[in-house]
Amino acid sequence: MARDKEETKARILAAVGKLLAEAGFKGLGVNAIAREAGVDKVLIYRYFEGLPLLLQCFAKEGDYWPTVDELVGDESVAKAETLADWMAYLLSRFSDNLQGRPMTQEILRWELLEGNALTRELADVRDKFDLDSLKFLEEKQSFPPDKDIPAISAVLVAGVVYLMLRTKSSSTFMGIDFSSPAGWQRIQAALDSIVQLTVDGDN
Repeated sequence: MARDKEETKARILAAVGKLLAEAGFKGLGVNAIAREAGVDKVLIYRYFEGLPLLLQCFAKEGDYWPTVDELVGDESVAKAETLADWMAYLLSRFSDNLQGRPMTQEILRWELLEGNALTRELADVRDKFDLDSLKFLEEKQSFPPDKDIPAISAVLVAGVVYLMLRTKSSSTFMGIDFSSPAGWQRIQAALDSIVQLTVDGDN
């Protein structure tokens, strides 16, 4: 019985992701989710109480956004010592991870067009995961008082997300070709340079 419950919940969460990626938030409702998952809508209320909690669960459990553990991976292979090293490492891992999540990319595109209570549910969970990453960094090395590490991180993460989303409509930006791995390798090298200069620089 417990196994059936977990399988049903997994189908419901998968249906949420599919509907969001295909039609955005306007097409998202309990009836539509139930049809897509092939379940009675009563089960959605029984397991998730309603749409807001279901969105929160999807964001946390639906393979929607990388956790800090996913980004860090095996610390022994990180070859990171300084705060800048760790920031560059996490940014590189984030870029690679987001490229492997086409559903997340589609949801983010819709989110830019449809700001509402549901988009805020996903954004709140994303923010928590991102704050976990900042906490991880600060545990590695205290943030220098003259460097606003959260703001620097926000700008760089937003840049990665924007470039990722833009590739659907155009494969190039400022002469960089993102249709090949070489383009993203240039971006990752640039991120590394920016972090090293900004965080570890003497000025």
